[in-house]
Amino acid sequence: MSASPPGAVENLLARLQGFLEANLESARDIRRDIRIDNLASITAGNARQAWEFDVRWLDGGEQRKVSCVMLRKAEAGQLESDLVAEFRTISALWGSGVPVARALWIDSEGRWLERPSFVMEKVSGATDFFALLKPEAAASSRALAQQLAAIAARLHALDWKKLSVDFLPATTPETAAAEQISYWESLFLKHRMEPHPVMVSAFIWLKEHRPIARRISIVHGDFRFGNFLYEGDRINAMLDWEMVHLGDPVEDIAWAYRSLWGPQAFLSLDEFVSRYTELSGTPVDSETLRFYRLLGEVKHGIISLTGARSFMDGRTQNLFLADRASTITSYLKQFMDWLPEQGTGD
Repeated sequence: MSASPPGAVENLLARLQGFLEANLESARDIRRDIRIDNLASITAGNARQAWEFDVRWLDGGEQRKVSCVMLRKAEAGQLESDLVAEFRTISALWGSGVPVARALWIDSEGRWLERPSFVMEKVSGATDFFALLKPEAAASSRALAQQLAAIAARLHALDWKKLSVDFLPATTPETAAAEQISYWESLFLKHRMEPHPVMVSAFIWLKEHRPIARRISIVHGDFRFGNFLYEGDRINAMLDWEMVHLGDPVEDIAWAYRSLWGPQAFLSLDEFVSRYTELSGTPVDSETLRFYRLLGEVKHGIISLTGARSFMDGRTQNLFLADRASTITSYLKQFMDWLPEQGTGD
């Protein structure tokens, strides 16, 4: 992450102080006792900024301390994310058996913190995907992949109606795939900077082959290695819920096994699916899985287009996004390679 402009940290610290004073009810009359220490920026991808800090305050005369992580929506990036839905989702999932950080406070409109932001309790662990690719990490990486299958099974089996996630747009088994196609196609038309005829053809194929879901579940949307905190062979928390929605749970499985980050080197897709099926009691249709693997390549291409467009329009100076459009060709090639052969009845 690039260095913050002069005075930026001090400005944020003052804003954060006011935000916490407004949220810590027990401290309203003793605001001088709220103390923020160790405020520092940390890596958080390209859709938002992340900061860590410790906060101390008096609660009924007792000193309390919480280590926190704050996510702030970036001015522009590679996703058009909704921090409110993300915050409310992890709040709903707390205590559900799906490992998440504890959501604490949200500034939904950026009144205090300039941009929409929320604070959650810091969870220990690392996110380093590249460390998991090393040969010496094979055993722990395989265990983590198996645990990821178990988390997927748990997440997708939750009764989302009882969790009161009605802030997520409703869908049906018949419309889930079509709605995802429509959403990503709308972003493609909004952010593309050239025609991309292969992408247009890809959308035509997807519309003609959309499956009917076996069930509707909470879908993480970015379910993969690199998006969880782990220690050894244990996953402590799933991260990055900014693409969460209601839909076909097979979408998460397909996304987890994209070649760019999939754990296939230490746990095959078939093994992952078998583990998931064993724990969830719901089989994974192979044609539906192929559909969502194809959609995943299109989605990642559009995420890249969105980032490149943000940079070209001058809405961000994040150099990582400057050449993101150049990655689209490889994703579309993978799409074409995975298409079923003609004459197979597809």
